[in-house]
Amino acid sequence: MISLKTTFDGILAKWGHNVMIQRLCDPKTMEYSSRLQRYTTRSIYPGSQAFANLLQEKPQGLTVSSEIIYYFQDSVNPKSGDRVYEDMPGTLPDEIYNIDFAAPVKGKGGKIVYWVAGATRESTK
Repeated sequence: MISLKTTFDGILAKWGHNVMIQRLCDPKTMEYSSRLQRYTTRSIYPGSQAFANLLQEKPQGLTVSSEIIYYFQDSVNPKSGDRVYEDMPGTLPDEIYNIDFAAPVKGKGGKIVYWVAGATRESTK
C-alpha cells in the first residue's frame, strides 16, 4: 500500500528547500520568538491556480490572497502570523513572508499528513 506520508517526505527530500520559521508568540503585541526553526519545505508561486484563489474576496467579506504556497511536514504545525525566511537561489536575499493561513491535509483516519500554508511577502519599509 502506498503511504501518502512517505511519498510526501520523498518529494521534500528530492525537491524541497530549507527555510527558517519564526513563531508569533503574542498576536496582540506582535511579539515574535527570538528562536528560528529550520524546516524543509516545497513552495510554489500560485499565480492563477485555483488554490491561491481560495482566500480571495467573496460575497461574505474580504479575505487575503497569498503570494506563495508552502507545503510543510506534519510536525511543523504552522500558524497564521508566523514568519518564513527564504534564502534560496532566485529570490532576494532573506525574503520574509508572513503566513496568512495554514490548513492541515489529513489522510486515512483523520491523521495530519502535511500542512499547506499561504503567505504574503512582508513589507520591509
